[in-house]
Amino acid sequence: MPWKEPGEKPREPREPRGRGPWGPGRGRGPDLDAWLRKARRSLGPFGRGPMGVAAVVALVIVLWFLIGGWVSIGPQQAGVVLRFGRFERVLSPGVHLRLPSPIDQITKVEVGQPRNVGDEARLLTQDGQIALVDYNIQYKVVDAEKFLFAARSAEDAVRDAAAAAARVEVGTRPLACLNGSLGLPCATPADKARLAAGMRSHIQDALAAIHVDLGITVTAVSIQSVDVPAEVKQAFDAIPKAHDDARTARATAAADVVRGRAAAVNQAAAIKTAAAAYQRKAVADANAAVARFGQLVAQYQAAPGVTRRQLWLDAMRDVLTKNHVVVNTGSGNVVVQFPARHPAPAAAPASAASSSAPTSAIPLPASASSAVEAVTSGPALQGIPE
Repeated sequence: MPWKEPGEKPREPREPRGRGPWGPGRGRGPDLDAWLRKARRSLGPFGRGPMGVAAVVALVIVLWFLIGGWVSIGPQQAGVVLRFGRFERVLSPGVHLRLPSPIDQITKVEVGQPRNVGDEARLLTQDGQIALVDYNIQYKVVDAEKFLFAARSAEDAVRDAAAAAARVEVGTRPLACLNGSLGLPCATPADKARLAAGMRSHIQDALAAIHVDLGITVTAVSIQSVDVPAEVKQAFDAIPKAHDDARTARATAAADVVRGRAAAVNQAAAIKTAAAAYQRKAVADANAAVARFGQLVAQYQAAPGVTRRQLWLDAMRDVLTKNHVVVNTGSGNVVVQFPARHPAPAAAPASAASSSAPTSAIPLPASASSAVEAVTSGPALQGIPE
């Protein structure tokens, strides 16, 4: 055991190299210095002294250029080169050599394929209605540099110009002329093609009015649909049905008029026919009366008294047969029934009994019910020859 001076700690025995208390190779961490020396030896002359550092830097720069010094531009693309943020040139399709990033920044712009700008906007019409217009604008990039740097956003400029053109086209027409399916009357209807042509003209004028070339060209403008908002669509959908109902009502009324006219014509013809028949009958009756009067005149001239009495009797018969009871006030309260009632036989049919019911229902005095009294006095008999 080693001796120690006062105040000193005793030295602990050293373990053999490569051996520790936890076993071989576990007493120390990785030897970084040895690893670096080994790496420098593997580089040969590039890893010794200042020249070795310069050689490493040069190797890194070469690798940087080999990896990042090339760029490929597609067949429908244009590459805009920015060197330290400043425009340098435009690369055509193909493979090009450039300074690696971040010295050169390449922005690829699609110049061959059409770009679309669309919207479904609620626009106010000329008559104060709201139309829901779905439109689509197609344009192409013809100058990549101007497209990127002439304005903050060329696509936003196209979108704003399209919105302004849609407001102009829709705001100068009533809703009935924009959507013919609503069934509203319109003097000058505008179809989708006409609206699209007007919008394209307004977009080109708006882009020209800003006096800045955006490097784009508008290729097509299409109107997908012109409709009304969903909140009022149900009410507008009922308009065609109302028009159909009105047309049906008008057709029904016209048919009724035709039928009424035909019925009136037929009724007029029937009235005319009846009037002609009545005219012929009246004329025939008048002629018959004239003929009878001629015969009567001849008889009257032959026997005036007898003819007068016969005429009186005929007249009384015609008058009294239409009355059931006659009250003679010439010589007292005498009730006479004309025509004379006869008791119905027991085997008489029911029809005969029913026909005589009104006559039997009239109350008669006892003298009148038993026998019919003749008229023996009265003003009507005075002056009548026997």
